[in-house]
Amino acid sequence: MKRGIKTIIAGVVIFVFGAFVVPLLFIFPLIFGKSNEVQFKVPGTFEANAEKPGRYYLWNDFQTIYDGKSYNRSESIPDGMQITIRNSSGAALHLVTDTSISSNNGSNCQKSIGYVEIAGPGKLEIEVTGGDERILSFAPSNLLKIFGLILVAVGSTAVVAIGGIGIGVWGIIKLVRSK
Repeated sequence: MKRGIKTIIAGVVIFVFGAFVVPLLFIFPLIFGKSNEVQFKVPGTFEANAEKPGRYYLWNDFQTIYDGKSYNRSESIPDGMQITIRNSSGAALHLVTDTSISSNNGSNCQKSIGYVEIAGPGKLEIEVTGGDERILSFAPSNLLKIFGLILVAVGSTAVVAIGGIGIGVWGIIKLVRSK
């Protein structure tokens, strides 16, 4: 085999690995990762646990399966539905309305209702009155985690793919010089 061919092949393999395999290593956890959100049926009262401070979202799971029963409701919460979230001392937390986020994961479709800022870990009570029977969920915000994962994936992909191109070019140079 001519000098440089192995280097070119190595560069192509590294480029393909960087361009296709590395992104999949970051995408799979987003798609198949275990969600830490807790679903519950409303109207009613539900107790949730905030493990750490931060922003926690309340979601309308408008298309989901809960306890073996399928639910297919409107993306919008019904008129007259009242939501109160209290911390462990019983003080009502301010629910900031934010319906800008949608999520579709397999058989579960959800739209954000809003969020609360949690100052410290502890138990929370979510009380929902009015409206029809539907499923809501409550979970910490993972938007920063997702954006961070995307940035790391793009950076890793670029570094490995550019490295593969560089090795391939080096192989071509070696091949040309050996003639």
